Amino acid sequence: MNGRKSLAVAAIAAAALWILPIDSASAGAVASDPAVEKGNGQAGLYFAGFNVERAALYGYDVRTDDEGWQYAVPTGTPPGSLEGATPRFNPGSGEMEAAPGATTDNKVNGDCGSAELTLYDNTTGYTAYHLNGLLGPAISHSWGVSLESSIDMGNVPLNGFPPIPGLSLDWGTDFSHSIQAVQKTMLRGIAGGTVETVLGSCFAGNPFDEIVYS
Repeated sequence: MNGRKSLAVAAIAAAALWILPIDSASAGAVASDPAVEKGNGQAGLYFAGFNVERAALYGYDVRTDDEGWQYAVPTGTPPGSLEGATPRFNPGSGEMEAAPGATTDNKVNGDCGSAELTLYDNTTGYTAYHLNGLLGPAISHSWGVSLESSIDMGNVPLNGFPPIPGLSLDWGTDFSHSIQAVQKTMLRGIAGGTVETVLGSCFAGNPFDEIVYS
């Protein structure tokens, strides 16, 4: 299993459990876990695969090339044409790359956007995702924030919809929680989940943030 596919499996498993609890005794291990990307509370959104039936409803055909890679084109595109093609996706390895000969100007960086988490203070924070549009706008999301201190832990479920399902590329929200911590010790959080787009699913690399509880 390659690194990208390992990241996919770990991150999806974390999201399914409303993000895995953080072991306060091993914060360094959490920050270096491949399913948890730390960098000012930022992480990538990675493509998990096309949804053929959903794509058709939104006017796209999902096709497979001779090498087994999948890509989507507007319904009615002539066979063999890559006019308006999305990046192509390898279902076996989870890799993405621009379709050879595609006429779009889109540049593929291996994901479909980014996610973020910011802990403001002892009880509030902000989380968001931002799609880059390569694999369509958002229609819904299964999202959450998990928080833990040395004495407490809990989850904030944030399932829902973007501002305009089927059109929006961005969603974000402030949230509050009641997780307790000892003063001057760390309060840590991980955000993430799955974003359903018009063409398929994207999962978050689980952005991580922490503050000193005051």
